[in-house]
Amino acid sequence: MTHREWSAVVLAGGKGTRLMPLTSDIPKPIVKVTNEPMVDYAIAHLIYAGIKHIVVALAHMGEELKAYIENVWTPERLGDVILECEVQKSKGTADALRLLTGDLDSDNIVVSMADIVTNLPMREFMDFHIQKGGMSTISMKSVESHTSQYGVVLLDENRKIYLFLEKPAPMELYVSSMAQRNELYLHTNVINTGIYCFKKEILKILDDTDLMDFGGEVFPYLLENEYDLYGFVKDYYWLDCGNPKTYLWANWDMLRKYAWPITPKGKEYDGIWVTGIINSGHDVIIKKPTCFGDYVQLDDNITIHELSSIGTHVKIKKNTQIRKSVIWDNVNIGSDCEIIESIISNDCEIGNNVRLERSVIGPHCKINSNTKLEDETLSKDQEV
Repeated sequence: MTHREWSAVVLAGGKGTRLMPLTSDIPKPIVKVTNEPMVDYAIAHLIYAGIKHIVVALAHMGEELKAYIENVWTPERLGDVILECEVQKSKGTADALRLLTGDLDSDNIVVSMADIVTNLPMREFMDFHIQKGGMSTISMKSVESHTSQYGVVLLDENRKIYLFLEKPAPMELYVSSMAQRNELYLHTNVINTGIYCFKKEILKILDDTDLMDFGGEVFPYLLENEYDLYGFVKDYYWLDCGNPKTYLWANWDMLRKYAWPITPKGKEYDGIWVTGIINSGHDVIIKKPTCFGDYVQLDDNITIHELSSIGTHVKIKKNTQIRKSVIWDNVNIGSDCEIIESIISNDCEIGNNVRLERSVIGPHCKINSNTKLEDETLSKDQEV
């Protein structure tokens, strides 16, 4: 095993339960945002930061995800980067890292996630960790207003953490606010964005304990045992694609270039990203920003409005309008349809004169002609 300064672990084992029915057939990390699976964004993010050894920790549908990654991330594409996939039966985020102890021999470890979209300045984050010299550094981001789902953190001016509460109860908030000293700053509008740096000694701590989760167990343990813990607080783009609504937002944000330099898949032509062939009829209007996969067939008098993502092998018939929607692969949409702020999964058939508004259509669904759905979710294989 080669010794190196940095290795990275990508946690890709989640079931994506809150994202159902989009995850009925595929693991959550393969869900595409602007035609690129989220796991590919995560891997590219680490490679761009100069990390040469990456281990992807898999669990749910692990063999399928492993096959996908190994097919896409070929040795030719990776160059001098070593990418490994390990299928596990982990019991939590920290347990996933514990199970990889034998695969890691580096001074420092980045732990990242395969189901978020972010342009966190990874190299700056890693350099901050080295500079501070703590056991761990947590990536953090300020949000506009406090919400109890995000927790609180108590920092000093050097970004050293003195208190970390993942999801505090109101009494804990009160006690923590009373514990302030002049040089400490209580942040109730800072969120933990789920990317961490650790010294290699974290592996021994995990081996010597039964800690399973980073946020709820590992970080409180480190503070209690007087290990130095730091917060990298910066303003950058981050979104957890945990449910269909935030997933839709992530697609819109990518198209707006909010996550720059991370951009939609394909080559950009003045705000329109294209990965392959588009065959279009007469009077087709494509507004920007939008993106398209390969082998897209657009009939006459179609309008693809801004903030729409169209996948591969998609056929859309005449007089149809797509507005701020995400269409996956192998989808046929009939004529005179209007698709508004909706998600249509793989292998769906949409009839003529169908109107979908704020709806989520699971894979292999069929929607018959003259159907109108508003704020509806169809599970896999449904027909309406």
